[in-house]
Amino acid sequence: MKGWILLALIGGVLYYLYTETDALDEPVAEVQAIYQQAEDKLDSMTGTQLKRIDHKVDLLKTDIADRLSAAEQQALQAITQSQARLDEFKQDYCGNGADKHSSFSKENQTYICDKLN
Repeated sequence: MKGWILLALIGGVLYYLYTETDALDEPVAEVQAIYQQAEDKLDSMTGTQLKRIDHKVDLLKTDIADRLSAAEQQALQAITQSQARLDEFKQDYCGNGADKHSSFSKENQTYICDKLN
């Protein structure tokens, strides 16, 4: 019986920390990032469509490498890690009236969108 009470108390404390404070926000974000990376790697290992995209992305990287700053190259590397991130970038930042990406200049963003479509 003591074990159940102790388990309930621990659960209550964790629930309070998770919902009422921001003490667990950083560890939860780290775990979610690790989970997302593992999911992206699994998608890239099992997806056949990604191979076609990789060729297009590799051409883009070599094509635009001299135009990008170091920060822009890191942002491009992060975007091209998986098909999901690439699709998210296209949806958010490509097309008419799309938002400006925080890392890319407007010209480089337009160039990247043109090459990916």
